[in-house]
Amino acid sequence: MERLDSLVLHGPSHPRRLAPEDVEAWRAMEALHEAGEVRLIGVSNVAPSHLEELLDLARVRPAFVQNRCFARIGWDAPVREVCGRAGIVHQPFSLLTANPEVLSHPAIGTIAARHGRTVPQVIFRFALALGTIPLTGTTDPAHMREDLEVYDFDLTEEEVRTLAVAGEG
Repeated sequence: MERLDSLVLHGPSHPRRLAPEDVEAWRAMEALHEAGEVRLIGVSNVAPSHLEELLDLARVRPAFVQNRCFARIGWDAPVREVCGRAGIVHQPFSLLTANPEVLSHPAIGTIAARHGRTVPQVIFRFALALGTIPLTGTTDPAHMREDLEVYDFDLTEEEVRTLAVAGEG
């Protein structure tokens, strides 16, 4: 193998700040990137404070953030906001497994029926409408096809607002 496509610093050691070992790991990742051995470097499971601190010290900015995304806490809005300001791709994961209350929400079922789609497809389309690139995984070929069939329909502004608050409270 000549080069890795991406490398992820998975979950900082401290809940609100970067620990020295996190900075050391990031520096090693930057060196691999600068040597051309890794194309993209990013982080996962970070709070806004982690990301802001990393942006202040990084020679190479993270290309992406991969965070578990919970509807009940605003679909990772604070981290998405930092990503937007910094030009970092936000890649939410566990959109389905972390949000069972949204999957069973009657309004979301209505939106899915209106578009002739499944609820998971509506959730992934919503993530795209937020400007993120949702991560999903499956070994089922039918689910793979379904997951990719989210680019030929759009949600209305009202539907996006409904989804944005579906998991709150």
